[in-house]
Amino acid sequence: MDIPLIKKVITVAIVGKPNVGKSTFFNKVAKKEISPISEIPGTTKDIFIEEITFKNRKFRVIDSGGLKRKAKSKSDDQQYITKESLKAIELSDIVFFMIEADKDFTKTDKQICRLVLDKGKGLIFIVNKIDLVDELKKIKDEYVYNIKNLFSDAILDKPYSICALNLDFPSNIFSAAISIYKNLKNHYDNKILNSTLKSIVEQNKIPIYSRFRPKIKYIKQVSSRPIIFKIFGNQVNKISLDYQKYILKNLCKKLNIRGFKIFLKFISSENPFQSKNKKKY
Repeated sequence: MDIPLIKKVITVAIVGKPNVGKSTFFNKVAKKEISPISEIPGTTKDIFIEEITFKNRKFRVIDSGGLKRKAKSKSDDQQYITKESLKAIELSDIVFFMIEADKDFTKTDKQICRLVLDKGKGLIFIVNKIDLVDELKKIKDEYVYNIKNLFSDAILDKPYSICALNLDFPSNIFSAAISIYKNLKNHYDNKILNSTLKSIVEQNKIPIYSRFRPKIKYIKQVSSRPIIFKIFGNQVNKISLDYQKYILKNLCKKLNIRGFKIFLKFISSENPFQSKNKKKY
């Protein structure tokens, strides 16, 4: 199914494994029965789209079919569902990733979330079917632990808990989506970026590499959606991965970047003594 591109609309894709309640959530948000609902996995094969308005912002909400592990995705129907679901992720600004309160956070869940983040999309977790569990806080704490440790290259909000069957309009979730969307489009002032990076480096010096400490000169934003920062300096390509993660995490904290992954590229200046050394030998 071809999805028409619409400008100036926040596109949200509801994604998750089969039978987590995506279509029920979609129908409640749309306030009409659009997407078919059944206890049989694979009921939703095509993508369903509905436009809604919230806080004077237009949303295009996409309901996608359930994604399964590769080993269980060999049927023609499931391959079609997977293709359409991945298309929904590709065209979305933000993914509502739905999981079940009475189920574990699986390897498939983790892989889908990693795909979403690596594509620079916003990511919001929704724990559905909270009516089926007694210890919701314990379950949410386990999800928070997994999210923080598995996706440490982004600061993600705690999961929102719902019972889709009894759902009123989830204003808190869509408010979070608006906030993430604004940040995704943000272009940060160079002065603010550089002063922020300077404070991060001063707080914890760059480790020495081969008797030389890489030196950062400046940082510049080169893209939004996804947000890409380039960091320039002497031998900054030698900065360890751990320190790169330290910079990334603290940039997100200090600039209040939440709900998606930012990308850092380290660009090294040429060694001014390299050409002289070559001539000498």
